Amino acid sequence: MNLKTLSLSLGLFMLTALGIVVYIMISSNQGSSSNQVQPMQELETEDSANLYSDFYVPEFTLTDRYSEPITHEALDGQYTVVDFFFTSCPLWCPGMTQSMLRVQMATEGTDLRFMSISIDGNVDTPAVIDQYATNYRCDTERWAFATGDPSIVRTMVMDGLKFDLGDPSEDEDNGRLINHPTRLILLGPDRTVIGLYRYDDPDEVDRLIADAKKLVG
Repeated sequence: MNLKTLSLSLGLFMLTALGIVVYIMISSNQGSSSNQVQPMQELETEDSANLYSDFYVPEFTLTDRYSEPITHEALDGQYTVVDFFFTSCPLWCPGMTQSMLRVQMATEGTDLRFMSISIDGNVDTPAVIDQYATNYRCDTERWAFATGDPSIVRTMVMDGLKFDLGDPSEDEDNGRLINHPTRLILLGPDRTVIGLYRYDDPDEVDRLIADAKKLVG
């Protein structure tokens, strides 16, 4: 085999390898998106009735980042943006937290509150979520974190907020890819849902900011 033939063969090999890598990356991204837990219903347009008016966060007792009890009463009487996360989440949670930070900064000086609730309470101890919140520089005055019994959180998500998490046994082979909602949830003072917003869509996050500002002044 001469040098020209060898160079051509190597070039074709590299192009083939690159194509395989690109295909794997695209397939992986599509799979990740399809695994996101979606709401069982979508909101209609602004002029339509809020389909989520019957959906709410039920009563709960969990533990905050300081190892103190935190209950549903932390949401009462407040407009709050809530998300469900876990600290070892490899895909959606870092982006969700970044979007929550964006809303936090855009609503600085208002009474809007935030709460992030871990769905992995067996791993996310108060010390773990405290470190997570510190790393992201979350506003300690406005942003609460909660963790605790995963079954309590599962009831909140499925029974109150109507997200279908499937059978817990289905998650066993997924490692740390635990099913959880990937929407930012705007709650009213009575803990009912006002709106759901995609964290990975800048326009949706802008809409959340605008909706929240109208409510909290």
